[in-house]
Amino acid sequence: MGSCCGKSKAVSPSTKQEVYRSRSPIIEKNDTPRIDSSSQHDYSAMQRISNIALTTNNPQQLMTGYHDEPRASLEEALQPVNGRMDHLSQHIKEAKAKCHYPSEHNLTRDESAAIYIYTMKWDNRCVHNQLQGALNSGDRSQLKPWFMYLKLLKSALDKLPTTSTGIWQGASFDDRLNEKFSSQSASLYTSLGSCSPSDGEIKKYLHKHSGPKTMLINYESVNGKSVTGYTASKSHEIIIWPGMKLGVSKYAKVDDHGSIIAHLASNTSKYDFTQALLMSLWVLRSLIYKQNTFDELESRMIGYLLTIFYDICKEYIGFLYNLVLIGV
Repeated sequence: MGSCCGKSKAVSPSTKQEVYRSRSPIIEKNDTPRIDSSSQHDYSAMQRISNIALTTNNPQQLMTGYHDEPRASLEEALQPVNGRMDHLSQHIKEAKAKCHYPSEHNLTRDESAAIYIYTMKWDNRCVHNQLQGALNSGDRSQLKPWFMYLKLLKSALDKLPTTSTGIWQGASFDDRLNEKFSSQSASLYTSLGSCSPSDGEIKKYLHKHSGPKTMLINYESVNGKSVTGYTASKSHEIIIWPGMKLGVSKYAKVDDHGSIIAHLASNTSKYDFTQALLMSLWVLRSLIYKQNTFDELESRMIGYLLTIFYDICKEYIGFLYNLVLIGV
């Protein structure tokens, strides 16, 4: 698996950021799906899921301030990056026409379309690729034009169900990332990425498009948001947000080729509980002063606080379980 490294101009100048992203597999022309647009979008979903969404620096440092952007329509949110993508206005119209609206989760049309256009694939200059490039650059000035869109996308995701079970990504083997998994001191954070609710489809995809040596990654308690039904594909897809600190809970080689499975779990409740609580209070203040509606205030705060409560309960139950095991 290839990866790219960005050097931050404004963040941690003495620290090199490593971003682990997969290259799209090299495929012969006669192997590329040519059935219909739906099948092509499903294939694009698997490409997103096979891009490992991990970095060694906290992306939230680059994103600081995006919450303060004004509420915007999808057209307004993408206006600062309009010149980076071909025929963007046409694709915005398509996203707003085809997105899941009305929404049973109370998403606005613009919020639903923000998810839909993120999953649309038209060439290498689509929203997903351009936003990922800005995140991976480690350069805040490259990411800042995306702040209004990030706020709109986050507003949409906050209203969607949070996954309660483990979610998966997979890619060709990467030696540097493997070293991070096997290190006890490595810091890893989530980047913006897509996951699958199971590893079955990922294994099929890797078997067809990658070499025999692969990596499967399972994420636990990362507050993944199920966007199934809101994307341009029929695939089941979960989006994880940047900035969740992770630790390796389990790591194993699974075949003679050296393929591995790594289980990563959020360290938020153990190390960042105070930060999470302060962020919840900050969001509450921000929403009140920006005169957001009570429904939006209520839904966001309940989401944040339930996440914290869930993590505390999970650790407490684990603590009690360990006491039982040792006979205390």
